[in-house]
Amino acid sequence: MSVIYIIIAGIVALLAAIFQYGKAKGKSKENLLFAFLRFVSVFAILLLLINPEFKKVSVYREKPGLAIITDNSSSIAHLNAKKNVQDVIAALESNGQLAERFSIDHYTFGQTLENDRSVTFEEHQTDLNAALSSIKEIYRGKQATAILITDGNQTYGEDYTYTSLNYPFPVFPVAVGDTTTYDDLKIHRLNVNRYAYFKNKFPVEIILNYDGKTPVNSNFRIVSGNRTLFQKKVRFSPEKKSEVIQAHLEADTRGVLTFRAEILPVESEKNTKNNYKAFGIEVIDQKTEVLILSDIVHPDIGALKRSIEANEERNVTVGRPNLDINKLNDFQLVVLYQPDASFASVFEQLRKLHKNIFIIGGESTDWNFLNRAQTDFSKKGNGFTEEVQGSYNESYAAFATENIGFSHYPPLRAAFGDISFNTPYETILFQKVKGVLTTAPLLFTMEKDNHRTAVLLGEDLWKWRMQDYRENSTSEKFDGFVGKLVFFLASDKKRDRLEIDYNTFYDGSSGVVITAQYFDKNYIFNKEASLHIAVKKSGENTEKTFPMLLRNNYYEADLSTLEAGEYSFTVRAAGDNIKRSGQFKILEFDVEEQYVQADMQKLQQLAANTKGRAFYHNSPDSLSAMLLEDTRFKPIQKSKENIVPLLDWKILLFLIVLLLSVEWFLRKYKGLI
Repeated sequence: MSVIYIIIAGIVALLAAIFQYGKAKGKSKENLLFAFLRFVSVFAILLLLINPEFKKVSVYREKPGLAIITDNSSSIAHLNAKKNVQDVIAALESNGQLAERFSIDHYTFGQTLENDRSVTFEEHQTDLNAALSSIKEIYRGKQATAILITDGNQTYGEDYTYTSLNYPFPVFPVAVGDTTTYDDLKIHRLNVNRYAYFKNKFPVEIILNYDGKTPVNSNFRIVSGNRTLFQKKVRFSPEKKSEVIQAHLEADTRGVLTFRAEILPVESEKNTKNNYKAFGIEVIDQKTEVLILSDIVHPDIGALKRSIEANEERNVTVGRPNLDINKLNDFQLVVLYQPDASFASVFEQLRKLHKNIFIIGGESTDWNFLNRAQTDFSKKGNGFTEEVQGSYNESYAAFATENIGFSHYPPLRAAFGDISFNTPYETILFQKVKGVLTTAPLLFTMEKDNHRTAVLLGEDLWKWRMQDYRENSTSEKFDGFVGKLVFFLASDKKRDRLEIDYNTFYDGSSGVVITAQYFDKNYIFNKEASLHIAVKKSGENTEKTFPMLLRNNYYEADLSTLEAGEYSFTVRAAGDNIKRSGQFKILEFDVEEQYVQADMQKLQQLAANTKGRAFYHNSPDSLSAMLLEDTRFKPIQKSKENIVPLLDWKILLFLIVLLLSVEWFLRKYKGLI
């Protein structure tokens, strides 16, 4: 069609030129020149109006990508390998042939990958698998390779020697640190429950490892203060490199108890920091008892039980609505799963006891009965269901929670119909139907006369827990969200204007985070407040003050920079005489200091899995030479075809202006104007 328009444009331009100069008086050569100028200019203007498109092919060379990935964890400093790392990077950067052959990018990693070349060696966790997975995504579909500068020691995540089996491009590990093998006894793992019950015994499992070539004898013990609570003699050899020890200790004091597990070092040992590990438990008097009542069998019940009991302070009992209603007072929270008429006596007793409840509705819920059994809300049920996703309400403020990724979770089955309220409520999750966000609540809470109720209007909650596990290889996020909801519902305590949430002890290898919520006099969450936390270490007079940053519906202070020890703290709101205090302990443990040498064996396995090759830190020139000689990494000549409209050709606009200007000046010069 464009060709026809162009032909028509040529005819029109020709007619315009003939009309203007065909019968003009004067020299025929001059008229012919003027006609030509008019034809070309008119034709060019019409071409711009038609705006035909042309194919433009550009040819370019694409260099293969080279990712230089540097381990930024504190284990590098612990192994005195900082200079080794810096020397390797300097040697690679100074090689001009590498820069000419490859498109080089620098990355560092600890627990996550960062697009950065500066190294501080201060990261407290190392996730090599996450770093390699991120690099794979960055260079997906591209020709690339990677140089991995590391000691090979991983403290977090999946084993990279396993996940690298199908890696899409070669990895060349460069081992830094001492690779010499020394005799080394260490506590490989210590497993203990976080909570214990007063006057009960609690189990501790310890896995001891030995690296060495000669038989050794040692003594393992668990101490608390000056008391030795458990001890056992152990023997290792090249044939027996590990031992599992089971100990049962007495919880004879309420509150937080700290212990120290240690295996005495042998004479030839170089690293003794992995010979001991501190751990702690919180001794409590009783559990929070939760009752789940249901008249049907559904996988939601099992998922709820596992999520609630993920916190060992809580115990879940599953029953039917025909249980002895006099036992309801033994529970701090009652979950009513898809109630129907068989729950009539349960609702009556719960109303008398003023118990907090969690109602979960679904396809089997008798909504007519539920509307009669309580007066807080009313929902029209017509027997139809629809698939509903949850959308997190960032303004929810009844208790501190966060968005755990609800938009990724599969939809729940919810009863179709409108809902109306007789009691003030706060929405945690809104309903999203077929991708359209609505104002209808999916999960909401109500609080009236110190009586708390939560309602979820959909079933198949078990799918959410499975999705969390699928995305994160653990259900901790979902379990944590359910745990916070249960904590809110199980508490009869009147809400304070300033509420704080923290752990009584923190492992030295994890973050130390304290959160707070601050409400105005009408108990509405105040996002304009200025909160600060003052922290003081036991035995010291100085006090450190940190600001608390706003995170949606709560304030947060990250105290991970504090060293191990016992601390007291106070949270204050500026301009208000309100404060809350507490205490916590940070246990002494740095997982990055548990290594005495580089793990060359794993790095060689990584190289073999990815068809690369492992190098030592003193041979960067050999690595560069191999990369330059490797025929797998050659620049690729590529072509790119673009569709370019004529309007993009600015030279045509210039030509039109030039032609019209020349015609005007010539006619002016000849006295024709």
